[in-house]
Amino acid sequence: MMQFIGHLHPVIVHLPIGILLLGAFLMIYQGKHDNKYDQIISLAFLLGSSSAVLACITGWLLAQSGEYDEVILQKHQWIGIVTAIIGWSCYLIEKYRKILVVVLVVLLILAGHFGSTLTHGENYLFSTNKKEEPVVEKKNDTTKKITPQIILNGKDSISIVRSNIYKEEIKPLLQTRCISCHGSLKQKGGLRLDNESFIKKGGKNGLVLVAGDLSKSIMYTNMLLPLEDEKHMPPKGKHQLSATEIAIIKKWIVNGASFEDKVDTVKNTHKVIRTDSVAKMIPKKEDKGIQPAKSIAKTIMPNPVKKEVFEFFKNKNVLITPTGENATYVMANFVNDIPFNNNDINDLKIIKEQLTVLKLSNLPIKDIDIKIIADFKNITKLNLENTAITDESITYLKQLPKLEQLNLYGTNITDESLKQLSLYKNLAVLYLWKTKVTQLGVESFMKIKPNVKVEIGNFKFQQK
Repeated sequence: MMQFIGHLHPVIVHLPIGILLLGAFLMIYQGKHDNKYDQIISLAFLLGSSSAVLACITGWLLAQSGEYDEVILQKHQWIGIVTAIIGWSCYLIEKYRKILVVVLVVLLILAGHFGSTLTHGENYLFSTNKKEEPVVEKKNDTTKKITPQIILNGKDSISIVRSNIYKEEIKPLLQTRCISCHGSLKQKGGLRLDNESFIKKGGKNGLVLVAGDLSKSIMYTNMLLPLEDEKHMPPKGKHQLSATEIAIIKKWIVNGASFEDKVDTVKNTHKVIRTDSVAKMIPKKEDKGIQPAKSIAKTIMPNPVKKEVFEFFKNKNVLITPTGENATYVMANFVNDIPFNNNDINDLKIIKEQLTVLKLSNLPIKDIDIKIIADFKNITKLNLENTAITDESITYLKQLPKLEQLNLYGTNITDESLKQLSLYKNLAVLYLWKTKVTQLGVESFMKIKPNVKVEIGNFKFQQK
């Protein structure tokens, strides 16, 4: 019963805010000499301060759940109590009412600031373009440093590239969908999802993640529950994860839920010789026709992205993450770019040589934007799910010689796009869920590109 009363706090707390501000507004409107609103103003302060007391009581009961940051909670709690006292003073002491009202308005703003911080995250009320720095675990950091290698065999070379699914895919999803309730300021159910150690620890009800076992990983199974179920996550009314985002979490768990780096090797058909350092790969003087490794590295590897460039995109709410050593190659994720600005796509030209992974999911991306992206020749992975692109975009993307993975889930592409995609030389993975392609079109594509993994989901094809 007490818990239920505590949950009424978000409803009740808006009453004193509105009524007390109404009293302050009427005082300003009334002016210096006209007293015709005095009774209404007094009634507003009476009702407002009374409801403020109720808000304090329900707020205290809600705080007993232990789900909120203690420091912020204490500030919010005491400012709320003082606000109620000043509200009563405005009602009882008419002589000093003007001064007290000024203090009251300031306290209401402060109480609202700390309250919104508890429920919506840090600096919600006084937000800026700057994003909170991701939490970095120093003591128990198990991330392995992987040195990129160039492997030589005559004129051929291959490279080993580092990737981290948790940092690149999972962590941004948790930050945008889960941290407001399971972060440093609020821990619903005693659960935090803002870094590796807390995810592994779980919450009051035990573990939420079991590597390799979906049925025991509550952080995944709760996403599949009906929206009306009280255990469904994110809760009803919050921004829900798309089918693609849930599939990403599923794949991560099935593959072991690793928080560490994974090494991917760019393969070729020639026999190669693996070495442990670039220094060992420098050829002897008598080996004519073999270019020194140092020279090859210069021609293959672009310059690392500078610190000020990271800051530039951070201020635009675009997440730039290194995918290789020393930020030589990077991923750009527009998941936090709200409201989205199409000009931000054009700004990517600054890092077009270093950009290998680009995520533009659930954004109003159009064909004209894709025309710009077609100039980023090093892109290997491109996410365009739930965008407004058409078959025209696919003709532009032919200009990306290294494109290996393309996500077109929820777009308006048709079989015409499949004809174009069959000309992509390096394409390895293609997502076509909920598009306008037909079964016949997919079958024709697979005959031409049998080695491409095509994900179509469990849905009925549209018939022409």
